[in-house]
Amino acid sequence: MKKVFIFSGKGGVGKTTISSATAVKLSQDLQEKTLLISFDIAHNLSDIFNKKIGDKITPVSDYLDVIEPDPEHYIKEYSEPIFKLMKKTIYDLAIPNMVPSLKILIESMLQSSNLPKQAKVSAFFQLFFNAAKSKEYSFIISDFPPTGGTINLLEVPKFFVQELMTNFLSYRAPIVLAYEGVRRALNPTKMLSLNSPLSQLLDYLKKLKKRGDIVNKIIEKYLTLRLVSIPEWAAIQETIRAVDMFAVYHEVDAVYINKIIGESVIKDNEFLRKMRENQLLRIKDLKHRLPTYYWTLEQEANEPLDFENLYIFANKLYKNNTIEEIINPPKIKIEDTI
Repeated sequence: MKKVFIFSGKGGVGKTTISSATAVKLSQDLQEKTLLISFDIAHNLSDIFNKKIGDKITPVSDYLDVIEPDPEHYIKEYSEPIFKLMKKTIYDLAIPNMVPSLKILIESMLQSSNLPKQAKVSAFFQLFFNAAKSKEYSFIISDFPPTGGTINLLEVPKFFVQELMTNFLSYRAPIVLAYEGVRRALNPTKMLSLNSPLSQLLDYLKKLKKRGDIVNKIIEKYLTLRLVSIPEWAAIQETIRAVDMFAVYHEVDAVYINKIIGESVIKDNEFLRKMRENQLLRIKDLKHRLPTYYWTLEQEANEPLDFENLYIFANKLYKNNTIEEIINPPKIKIEDTI
């Protein structure tokens, strides 16, 4: 694996188009296997490629595979074993036998369908793990949800795995000791067990943590974080805030400014000319406030809606860049942005 791309930003700014075009460009020019993943619950890669894409990895060219993962599928893979062991642990304490209505409550609560959507989408990180394990792909390109959703997702490997699970598992011995004490008190005939449901649960969580650690290492070593914006006031302000919010997880390596009104379409239209002037002023101000690498692209008359048109779009976007610069954007000095 050479690089993992994450594209984020305000909704409706063109993240899916730019991430898809980047995937097409790298896979086509380098002829190296690339995986494009939609992390957004509202998938639309099928629309962009004009091809049926679903929960299974789908090839759209010899070197580019695409997937729109089903959150229900991926969360079940993780949550059902956990919930099953949690139920066994609770039932092993004999409490539900004393309060029959409690069993009904437990069964209704411990189901993957009750988990919030963002928790389900976080299971998509399994695709990072699978790709690293298979060593099939040189590049993983991820179309992430809008800014807030991206932050929620990045919290999973960083805080949930690195901090919460690490701290919880470090208390394994006292947790098991307390559990066995309650277990024997409620059911004196129960023998001490080294393979109790709780121990099985903790073992499973330990395996999940190891997977999470691998995902963290992938992110730390290979991630390039890109923001997509448009030259409108609200979008620019969100981009500025996003850079600060993402700093906890990873530095933003580049910003794309999409949908700029082109000089060629203005002609004698004073309204469009004034809009373009305002857009350019906002872009200049943004570059001054956020010294990073920028790509800018004028508004397209037609959306690129298949592999060939995405490649044309990508060549316009990256016309002044080498492949190496697309993968690793040049570092910009503050004075370069003034």
